[in-house]
Amino acid sequence: MSDEFELSRRKVLGGLTTIGVAGAAAGFGTSAYFSDRETFEDNSLVAGSLDLKVDWWEHYYNGFETEIDVELTKNDPANVPEDYVGLPDPDAPLVAVPSEDLVPFMQETSLEAYPDLDDDGTQDLVYETGDGTFEYYACDDGADTPEDLNPDSENGYRTASPDTILNYEEWVEGAAADPAPLINLQDVKPGDFGEVTFSFHLCDNPGYVWMFADNVEASENELTEPEMKDPDEDQMYNETGDIVLKDPEGDEDGPTVELLDAVQTVWWYDTDGDNVLDTGTGEPVCAHLVLDSSGSMTSTDGDGVTRQDEMKTGAKQLAQAILGANDGDNDNTVGVTEFDDDANVLTGQTSDLTTVENQIDSVDASGGTAIDAGINTGDGELGECGEDTRHVMIVVTDGQNNSGIQDVQDASDAAIGSNTDEIFAVGTGGATQASLEAIADPDDEAHISLTTDLGQAIAALSEVLLDEEVIFRGSLRESLGALTTDDGIPLDGNRQTEYDEIAAIGDETNPENGIRECFAASDTAYVGFAWYLPVDHANEIQTDSAMFDIGFYTEQCRHNDGAGMPPETTPNGNETSGNETNGNVTNQSAD
Repeated sequence: MSDEFELSRRKVLGGLTTIGVAGAAAGFGTSAYFSDRETFEDNSLVAGSLDLKVDWWEHYYNGFETEIDVELTKNDPANVPEDYVGLPDPDAPLVAVPSEDLVPFMQETSLEAYPDLDDDGTQDLVYETGDGTFEYYACDDGADTPEDLNPDSENGYRTASPDTILNYEEWVEGAAADPAPLINLQDVKPGDFGEVTFSFHLCDNPGYVWMFADNVEASENELTEPEMKDPDEDQMYNETGDIVLKDPEGDEDGPTVELLDAVQTVWWYDTDGDNVLDTGTGEPVCAHLVLDSSGSMTSTDGDGVTRQDEMKTGAKQLAQAILGANDGDNDNTVGVTEFDDDANVLTGQTSDLTTVENQIDSVDASGGTAIDAGINTGDGELGECGEDTRHVMIVVTDGQNNSGIQDVQDASDAAIGSNTDEIFAVGTGGATQASLEAIADPDDEAHISLTTDLGQAIAALSEVLLDEEVIFRGSLRESLGALTTDDGIPLDGNRQTEYDEIAAIGDETNPENGIRECFAASDTAYVGFAWYLPVDHANEIQTDSAMFDIGFYTEQCRHNDGAGMPPETTPNGNETSGNETNGNVTNQSAD
């Protein structure tokens, strides 16, 4: 069966016009079963049976004055001072912000978010209301109905502001809200940039996920005199006032909207969901793995693989990433402690990967769950780390502490006050959000993972501790070209296995492109997108605009191989295979 998805056209510059959910269940014989395609459809949604939910947080900076020490870096990483973060792309930063002021900068540049209950432009995952405490659960509250996309609806968790409601002044006076697209920029100057990090949640089954764009348009709109005089501008007004090519015979490709080439973009797996493309802290990592060896780790959760084996696989992949990043000085180290009724150090901090892997493999499940003892022991081992290293503890468990949650909280607090800089908590099985919050410090989303796939969750921490993986860098035109080919960009659920997302477009299962894995059900996955206009562009882009929609498509892992949807056939018998970027307009083949 095939479904047509007509996405609303939005005015946008290098950004996402719509992030949301629209799904359709589709069966493709023996090759594909449940699927769900996620995007707004004129702010209306179609429910799907493979449930994929979305939320987001968006930022925009145009050089406004701030008390934060924002340094102009002119797209040169060498201009980023020590202890500053280059934004929005560390490879070509427009500005640099002090690391200690990054959170305040994000607050000041917030444009909108979902969920946002107090309309301040930032996400509210827990919020006190007059009716009690609101706690956000993505699979219950994520954007998946038309009402969710309207800030004025009963369950409208989207920011309500002039940026999200087109008729805001009339709405304040009592009119019905007219929701705005997520990004709606027309007048962008060199040095401006924006960023959106959005998360998707597979709420029913593990699935392969694609990211795609549709309804792409770009326009000159009108031409100013400086724009026409710019040598990079290929159009002008003729004597009748129409926009025409300056050199119709010499320009075989037709008119060009220069904005598509001037705006630069970057997509990445924003593993910690902090809206920043992280490149590590620059400090050597001294990581200690505190691994659950209680008897319940032999459980298989119905997939035939024990929790213990999943934990070992992920822990070894994490160790490989940390130690594999060492330079000749072997700065990074890893240690391992196991805990059941008590805690036992398997190896102290070492840069010897073979030793670490052997000790991880030696973990044997039996006994109880003394998480507090594991934390205390791990903190003691981190005391052997150098002063100029990042002291990190990773606690993995499938249950709750034998002696109660308060003992875990006390152990965590004591560790942070002693030898440990931060604690990551990864849990499955009997672990809960509350029990992991007692372990983690800070107890935010970046440091807590309640998962159904221990291996992926543990291994993914390498991107938090080291460098997050870039999916694509290039111009807006190139970015849209990738997103509008076939099913779009195939995303990889496990970045510890090599997979070339761009080479795999339309060729997802070719082993030459690497190993692609599914995203686990119930886990939160983050993808970041940033656009920026370099400072060396000017008149040729005046009045230019671009529009496109973005969405996600998923197929359940079971019974599928990740090859994506087969070509669709329209009622007239024409085969469609996605979109083609054609100059300044992207056209979809459809009847």
